[in-house]
This record gives sequence, C-alpha cells and structure tokens, in this order.
Amino acid sequence: MQDLADVASVSARLEAVLSRLAGRFRSMPESKLLGRTGDGRPRAVLGHELAGLVALAAQGVEERNGGSAPEWRMLPFDGPFVVGDQIGVTGHDLVAACARAGVGAQVEVWAPGELGGGRVSVDELLGRVLGAAEGLGRVL
Repeated sequence: MQDLADVASVSARLEAVLSRLAGRFRSMPESKLLGRTGDGRPRAVLGHELAGLVALAAQGVEERNGGSAPEWRMLPFDGPFVVGDQIGVTGHDLVAACARAGVGAQVEVWAPGELGGGRVSVDELLGRVLGAAEGLGRVL
C-alpha cells in the first residue's frame, strides 16, 4: 500500500504545480504570453509544450498494458489564450489516469520520447513531469 501512497503524494504535488502554472497562464496578458523567454521562445509555446508533455504522460499511463509503445497523440496548439486551460486539463487527466489505474510506484508505464522513452516506473514518469513543470515555473 506504500506504493499507492507515494504515487498519490507525487500526484498531489504535481497537480498543485500544474494548477499554479495554469492559473499563471490564464492571467497573463497577450503581451506576456507572446513575450519571449531567455531561450527566445514565447511563453505560450513553452506552456503548450508542457501541456503536450503532460498529455503524453497520461496516455502512457492509460495505455501501459500495451505490448509496444502507443501511437502518441499530439496536443494541438489552439493559440496562446488556451494554454492555461490545456495545462489544467492535461494535468487533471494525468492525475486521474493514475488514480483510475490504481498504479503503484513501481508499475511500469510508457514514457514518450520527450520523457526518456520506453518503459519507466510510474513514479519516475511523474517525477520527470514534475521536474519539467517546476522548470517552466522558474523561467516564467
């Protein structure tokens, strides 16, 4: 039962970070959304990349029992004003996928190439997503 508690703890932390980021993006004016960060990319693009990464992680959890990596579905870019909602929704989807599956920390799931690819433990996958989310929070 400790595995489920560990996954729930990381999931809760991840959900909190993603919720904060979603709120930040939702409240950004257009000039800030389209403004460039230190690497030259607009904030909206970085937020969309995170939302896409979270969506892929959720797909990897949902399709964990497949014999090969899933056919990854990319999250469409629908403009800068929906990025906050995309982060919020995909974050909720990832946490819900883990809860529905009742997966423990050592259960293997599929990771998209952006998160290392192949089979990884769910706690590793969540940790990688959390790292990406916290990294984005630092550059905003």
